[in-house]
Amino acid sequence: MAGGFQDMLKLIRDLTHTLEDLTAAQKAVASAVRTDDLEKLGECMKKEQALSLALRNADQRRVKLQAELGLENVRLSQLPEHVQDDHMRQEIKAAGEALSIQYQLLQSAAEVARSALECSLHEVEGMMTKLGFDPVQTLEQTASVSGAHTDFHA
Repeated sequence: MAGGFQDMLKLIRDLTHTLEDLTAAQKAVASAVRTDDLEKLGECMKKEQALSLALRNADQRRVKLQAELGLENVRLSQLPEHVQDDHMRQEIKAAGEALSIQYQLLQSAAEVARSALECSLHEVEGMMTKLGFDPVQTLEQTASVSGAHTDFHA
């Protein structure tokens, strides 16, 4: 079982690093939007997709590890309570706290990036309207021509 907790500790640390990378990507998105760098924005979005896939894979590993440890319904914050070894308990607790802090930083960076994207989109809509285009109608026509039938107002 000690090996299982070692694996869980490694997983928590890997998740923290992935969230650090996602936080950096969110900051890069905000920067790309501020500087109108569409190429950089596209690269950031590709990186976000790859990191999202890594998170899904990590979650699958977490589910498997927790099942192996018999801790299927235990939250990360409760995990240290189930570790008998004092040293391992402290390591898992510290890693869990670091993960939680990094998650909060990610949420903050994501909010800044989302806000920057929304502001930029409003600017584009304003410019299109000034030029005599209806942004909604233009999007609907583009979607219809490309074969997509997405309702952006849904």
